[in-house]
Amino acid sequence: MKNVIMILIVLLFSCKTGKHARTDNIEKEVLLYYSKGPCMGKCPVYNLWVFVDGTVLYREVFMAKEKKTISGKLSTEEMWNLTNLLKNSLGYPTPFRRIRDRPVTILQFDGKEFEYHASKIKDPLKEANDGIEALVKSLKADERER
Repeated sequence: MKNVIMILIVLLFSCKTGKHARTDNIEKEVLLYYSKGPCMGKCPVYNLWVFVDGTVLYREVFMAKEKKTISGKLSTEEMWNLTNLLKNSLGYPTPFRRIRDRPVTILQFDGKEFEYHASKIKDPLKEANDGIEALVKSLKADERER
């Protein structure tokens, strides 16, 4: 009986350790995470990751006919422009109150998390949001050209 309990304990702890190690490594590589949430209408719902090496991953999540996953690579200049835009446009997160039927946007950058309604924000956060949405549009356009 003691042997069975010891095996179960070892298996329990070994699974947890591996899982945490993998997620920590992934989080360290992510430069930017951007997520558009659902609304009561036909809002696009997607997640966007920009990694430190310039790799970009776009994934449609919900209410899409075909859930697309698009990946790409930003040039050094594009990475510099994006990083510079975010560092200069983002201040500190402010208190957030959800409004019904408005999609919630989540932006994580430089250890900060911003939650907001894109239609209700003002400069300078709006400038950063518009830059990220322009990046999403260019990814979709590049995908259509292929």
